Amino acid sequence: MESNDRKRQSQVQTQDLTESRINDDFVYWLKNKGRDYLLVVLLAACAFLGYNYWQRKNIEKTSIAWGELAQATLPEAFEQLAKDHADVPRAAMMALMQAGDLRLAVLQSNTVTPKQGETPAVLLDDQSRKITQDAADEDYAKAGEIAVKLAGGDRAKAALVLVPALFGRAAIAESRGDFDASKKFLEDASALAGERWPRFAEIAKSRIDGMLALANPVPLPKQAELPVKSVDPVPPTAGTDDLFQQLINEQNTAPAATPGSTPAADPATPAPAAPGAGG
Repeated sequence: MESNDRKRQSQVQTQDLTESRINDDFVYWLKNKGRDYLLVVLLAACAFLGYNYWQRKNIEKTSIAWGELAQATLPEAFEQLAKDHADVPRAAMMALMQAGDLRLAVLQSNTVTPKQGETPAVLLDDQSRKITQDAADEDYAKAGEIAVKLAGGDRAKAALVLVPALFGRAAIAESRGDFDASKKFLEDASALAGERWPRFAEIAKSRIDGMLALANPVPLPKQAELPVKSVDPVPPTAGTDDLFQQLINEQNTAPAATPGSTPAADPATPAPAAPGAGG
């Protein structure tokens, strides 16, 4: 019994010494290296919280940008939205495409504002046309640049936005009469579309053919070069002029009736009988 008690006491003492040694080692670790590890844990926690905050702010900014995009109606509003939300590149890219399309529609209709009731339409003059052309071309160019940047510099991956932007720039160049620049934009769009979107390539080729026809118009012949068809004169009807002249002569030679004269009796009409004496 005593042997068991001693053995038990020895085990307890050994366990106490082991636990004490562990506590001493832990305290020593805390004094020497614990602060560094605690600092690392604290930094990791701060980084996690900061990332969550940054993610929430990005979601909030993105939501605001797309909300304003849905409410904008004028090209100036879309362009301002693209400047204010440049840190939301997809929303800025779509805003610039919308602004370019609206300005291109103004050029195609040649009206700044359509007629409303008794208010006449405001037409584009030379200065406003040039301003609209420059702004639309810049909108399309910036939208294409953002698309390529989002695609990591791969223009083929950005073709979904880049091809419509190139078509828009080609239309602007065509409105300026710069057919060479328009042709280059269309050829670039056709190459990007390729076999992936063959319909876009067909449209680009059709527009290039149409521009070539405009650039080389068919010359119209001059007035002196036009053939003149000879017309045979209509021969007069025999005897018509002589009969007409005879009727005029008879009208001029007929005796005029004097006042109070009795017209001559028609010999074919019998004279009335004189009344009798008692009658």
